[in-house]
Amino acid sequence: MARVDFRYLDRKQVRSLLPPIKVLLSLIEQGLSAHGRRDVVLPPKAHIQLDDRYNGHFNILVGWAGPNDTAGVKVIGDYVDNYKHGLPSEVAMLTLYNPRTGVPRALMDATDLTTERTGAVTGIGAKYLAPKGAKIIGHVGARGTAFANIAILAKLFEIAEVRITSKRPETRETLAQRVRQECGIKAVAVATAEEACRGADIVVEATRLEKPEILIRDEWLTPHCLLICYGWKMAVDPDTVKTASKVIVDDWEQCCKGGQLHPMIESGELTRAKLYAEIGEVTCGSKAGRADADGRIVFWHRGFAISDVMLGAHILDSAASKNIGTVLNLFDLPDE
Repeated sequence: MARVDFRYLDRKQVRSLLPPIKVLLSLIEQGLSAHGRRDVVLPPKAHIQLDDRYNGHFNILVGWAGPNDTAGVKVIGDYVDNYKHGLPSEVAMLTLYNPRTGVPRALMDATDLTTERTGAVTGIGAKYLAPKGAKIIGHVGARGTAFANIAILAKLFEIAEVRITSKRPETRETLAQRVRQECGIKAVAVATAEEACRGADIVVEATRLEKPEILIRDEWLTPHCLLICYGWKMAVDPDTVKTASKVIVDDWEQCCKGGQLHPMIESGELTRAKLYAEIGEVTCGSKAGRADADGRIVFWHRGFAISDVMLGAHILDSAASKNIGTVLNLFDLPDE
């Protein structure tokens, strides 16, 4: 009797199969470029809004990636108070499917996968959009994805200093210590966003605000900095967006559904006509990245399923080749 099986991978197994940064960046950039060529199917992410009940919500990301012909669905919980329970603020699971038959191929923990692919998108954005010779990073927020952002930027640029701020002193101090130990670069925890942002070449906003609050003021930013943002609630100064040389997003359609700069879309201050490009158009070569004449550039990435599918399929292939994980039977096919 023929079996229909799928592979289960827990967090420890997924973590052991995460690729080195060079491979990670290549995989994620392939996915972004496929999006730029429209070799993907990407509905906007959906949400189960429970913030008024439990101070958290679920994001549901679905998509099909042309480069590896794989479909996927990721469900990720985003809960502000999880640290009180010893849990990450974001916990995720990813399922992968054969798009030709609809049969599931894998179920895996996607918490670390999400962290790594988010850091990779931040890094790829900086690769194409940061000012030349970028040396100072200002990082606002110390949530789970923060270290991946910094570690990947440190591989791509000769970083002299990272300035980290967050709502809780213990999180920024812990992150700064980890960056010093694991990346071997100067990292300082600072009390305010202004201290983090002033003089920085690359500013990353990775907060988890419960309501909109301008944390990054326009006047604190250098004339040619790259501002990368992906928090759920708006934390950046609208003036920065309105006066930027270029505003770039990952996927315009899903940006119209919510996220960091969505209030500016709702008000008409940010329109598709005012957008310079989606990042995949830059990585695939149909649009240029930073030009010498550019001043500030804003890159807003909400995160999308294509990145999860690209990295998840790579992990699944590695798991199968190394016989890692548990193969589970979904159902048996009757004998003909």
